[in-house]
Amino acid sequence: MTDRLATLASRLGLSDDEALAIFQIDALAAIGGEYEHRPEIEILDSMTEEAAELVGVGPLTRWVRSSATTPPPLELLEQRDFLAFEDALDRWLRDSGVVPG
Repeated sequence: MTDRLATLASRLGLSDDEALAIFQIDALAAIGGEYEHRPEIEILDSMTEEAAELVGVGPLTRWVRSSATTPPPLELLEQRDFLAFEDALDRWLRDSGVVPG
């Protein structure tokens, strides 16, 4: 995977297979960086980079796999409901007191 996708996957604690499935790209496209048709990668990369700067990568990756929220953030990604994931991330940051509510 190219840097942006690999960084995003690492930040979210996703395996390569999970990232490829979530963003619906094949391994060759990921390696070649051929995913310009997937703007959600850039959007999620920027959004989660900011969140990781605020809370750290460890808490962010734990939150993605947490079942404390319904539906779990990973499930939102797997359903490709990126808007709901963004809302859940914002809510988590507010509820954690990291971002003013």
